[in-house]
Amino acid sequence: MNSCPKILASIVGTFLSLLTIDVNSAQAGNFTFTSIANNSDNKDFFDVGGGPINDNGTVAFVGVTSSGEGIFTSNGGGAFTTALKPYPLFSYAINGIAINNSDTVAFGNTSTLPPEGLFISKGGNVTKVATLRNYQFDFNNNDTLVFTTLDNLLNGKIVTANDGSLTTVVDTSGLFLSFDQPPAINDANVVAFEASLKDGGQGIFTIKNGKITTIADNTSPISSGYAQVGINNKGTVIFDGSLGGGKTGIFTGNGKTITTVADTSGPFSSFGGHAINDNNQVAFGAILPNGAVNVYEDGIFTGSDPIADKVIAIGDSLLGGTVTNLLFEDLNNSGQISFLADLIDGGGKTIRGVFRADPVSKSIPESTSIFGLLAFGALGTGLTIKGKLKQN
Repeated sequence: MNSCPKILASIVGTFLSLLTIDVNSAQAGNFTFTSIANNSDNKDFFDVGGGPINDNGTVAFVGVTSSGEGIFTSNGGGAFTTALKPYPLFSYAINGIAINNSDTVAFGNTSTLPPEGLFISKGGNVTKVATLRNYQFDFNNNDTLVFTTLDNLLNGKIVTANDGSLTTVVDTSGLFLSFDQPPAINDANVVAFEASLKDGGQGIFTIKNGKITTIADNTSPISSGYAQVGINNKGTVIFDGSLGGGKTGIFTGNGKTITTVADTSGPFSSFGGHAINDNNQVAFGAILPNGAVNVYEDGIFTGSDPIADKVIAIGDSLLGGTVTNLLFEDLNNSGQISFLADLIDGGGKTIRGVFRADPVSKSIPESTSIFGLLAFGALGTGLTIKGKLKQN
């Protein structure tokens, strides 16, 4: 399961007010919806953000309390576990958050007080992993982190961290020029990443034990715009890409074939976050051509049909309110989807919450639109890699 560190768990609260809402769950279509946390009564949280989910249905989120900003986990029902204790005298700047199946939480903090860095919270104990130039990371069920960083000569590299040990996976001493997007890792420690090549190319690749596989590169119709990389435990990679002619899409690949999940030649005008689970099911946020103005995403979908594959969209009813804004967060192996939403009640008051969509009548369909091409240009095993050698 991919996680949402690829979608940063920052608090965005420029247009919210508060309202009272008492309902914790509701049903619509093929999903029920559960409130994980919200700022409805100003009792628990003044604001919330983020929301990656693990296979237990537990969601991690950032919450602003009367004591400051912290990180919490919940399965809904009003019970919360503290992963990062709020401190009233300091201001965290949480940038990136992930949770695995043991409820261990990884996060980045970009403020200097408390200290800047990448951290893991396990059983309430917070451990610093690294100080990074950015906070592009992923996290698997073995408590292994993967992230981009710089060496002493300011050359880019991708590193894994586990139990205090840092291992370089791939760097720029060979064919790669830079790593500009967050890497991803599965439970077999296969790392998926985007890279620019020194010969001017760009692509999506995986690496395991030094062996590199090309998923997509400039020799394919998906010629550029590679971003938002994720990988499941089958080794299937999900990513954004450009088809040319101004068209973009979400694709999956395994080193042999590439599958189109959805693209802008149809009813979508652009895409937000996305994820793939171990069943090769996908979910994503998207903007529609005639959608709402000044929103993150118009809806959350599980395929290329915005009606048949809709999970929830702006204008839908949710927990006693009407949805006015959405942000896709994550998808787990049970097909549960976590997301951030703004609601407005009949009196015009607004609430922000982190929610979970649970499939009830049928599973999310596996993407079946096959992009008829092979991923060419595999770098093979001859690439020299310096050093040795993930989220949920």
